[in-house]
Amino acid sequence: MWPLFTGWAAVGEYRYHRALPAYSNLRSNALLALDGSLGHVTEVLSGDYYQPLSTSSPHQIWSAAMVISAMLRGMLGLETDAAHNRFTLAPHVPADWSSFAIHSVHAGAATASFNYQRTPNEISLQIESSGNAEIEFSPAISPRAQVIAADVNGRRVPFQIQNDQFDQHPTVRVPIQKGKSALRLRVANDFAISYSNSLPALGSSSRELHVISESWSGANDSVTLEIAGISGSQYELAVWNPGEVTSVDGGQIKNGKLSIEFSPEHGDTYSRQKVTIHFSHISGRH
Repeated sequence: MWPLFTGWAAVGEYRYHRALPAYSNLRSNALLALDGSLGHVTEVLSGDYYQPLSTSSPHQIWSAAMVISAMLRGMLGLETDAAHNRFTLAPHVPADWSSFAIHSVHAGAATASFNYQRTPNEISLQIESSGNAEIEFSPAISPRAQVIAADVNGRRVPFQIQNDQFDQHPTVRVPIQKGKSALRLRVANDFAISYSNSLPALGSSSRELHVISESWSGANDSVTLEIAGISGSQYELAVWNPGEVTSVDGGQIKNGKLSIEFSPEHGDTYSRQKVTIHFSHISGRH
C-alpha cells in the first residue's frame, strides 16, 4: 500500500462526493504521521499486514504531501484563484465535526481566514479578509436536507443547489469586503454519518469497517449501506442529527451513534451485510 495513491484515492473520492470511503483513506494516511516517529509518513506498506516494507524509505515527502492534499483539496474543498482574488470552500465535513478553522489563505492580493460552524439548523462561515475578494461557499449536506435561506451579514443572498448522487451542495458566491463578514445557510433535515477508523497494531491485519457502497432511495427517505467488517465484531459510526432517524435495518441508533454488529458465523474473517437507515417523511420544501 502506497500512501501516495491512498491520498489520491481520497482526493478522487471527495471530488465525486464519496465522503465515507474518502474519510477512511484520509485518516489512514494521517494516522501514519502519529505512529512511530511523529510527522514521518512511510513510502510503502505491506498489503497484508500493517508494517513498512524493508525497502521503503521511512519518510517520503510525497506520502506526507498526500495527507495535506487530501485534507485541503479533498475534505475541505479549498481552492484559490489569484487572478480574481477568489476563495472557494466546498467542505465534506465528517459527522462528528461541528467546526473547523483555516487561517491565512492567500488569493492574489487578499489573505483570508475562515471559521466554519454548524448546528442542526444552520451552517455558518465567519470570514476575515485583508482586502476585497470573492468567496464561493458550497458545503456538502445530505440529499434529504432542505436549504431555507442564505444571508451575508444579515442580508439575504441567492444560492444555487448542485445535486449529486450522494449529497447536495448549496452554493453561494458573493463579494466580501476587507474586514469581517458572516455567511449563513439555514438548513433543515440534514443528516450525515462517518466512521473514524484506526491503524492496526504493528504486524497485524486490518479489522476496520469498510463502506463498499451507499444508495439513497428516490424519495430520500432511506439510505442503504453495503459494508464489510470482521465477523463477530461491533462497530460504531458517528451520526449527525440522529433525531432524523426513525428506524434502522441491520443496526441501531444507540446513544446518538449508529451501532452495527456482525454475526460470528463466518469466523474471524471479513463478511458483508447491508444496513438501511429510514427517516421521517418530508412533506414539502420550505
